[in-house]
Amino acid sequence: MERYAVGSSAKADKRRLEAAGFDSAQAEALLHMIGDSQEALATKQDVASVQGALTTDLADVRTEFKQDIADLRTELKQDIADLRTELKQDIAEVRSDLSNLATTVARNSARIDALEKAMEALRQEVRDRFESFRQEIAGQMEGLRGEMEGLRGEMNGLRGEMDGLRGEMRSELRALKWMFGTVLAMMAPMVGGIIALALR
Repeated sequence: MERYAVGSSAKADKRRLEAAGFDSAQAEALLHMIGDSQEALATKQDVASVQGALTTDLADVRTEFKQDIADLRTELKQDIADLRTELKQDIAEVRSDLSNLATTVARNSARIDALEKAMEALRQEVRDRFESFRQEIAGQMEGLRGEMEGLRGEMNGLRGEMDGLRGEMRSELRALKWMFGTVLAMMAPMVGGIIALALR
């Protein structure tokens, strides 16, 4: 049993068991059971061997891990360098686009200014034409007013003439009535005499 890491002297163990009340056969049976179970236990040499293997494996893992970290650092540096290059290109393209945009904005601003000036000139032309048209209409309206006043004067003259004609016609009618009355008055005795002669 000495070869096991947890083993002890078989004779000393048997004596202790017998001192505790076990008979010789029971003590030997128990010791055999313990021995059989101890055979599955690791020895100091096994533990040392495993420790050595673990140390080697750990060293290999550390080496691999260091290599992986180094590879990762190299890849990251390359990725960062590529990203910086792409970013610089993107920045250059954006700057170019901004420059083109600024040029386009400047051109459009000049066009807008020219368009505003043209629109203002057009507005002024419309104002001038409207004012000229308004003045022309005002002049024509004034002429029409004068013509209307002249027509009113003519109408008033015609009314005066018609009133004069009516007066003359009334005077002539009165004269005719007087003449007709006079003729009738003069003819009445003559007619009366004719009638008297006829009745005889």
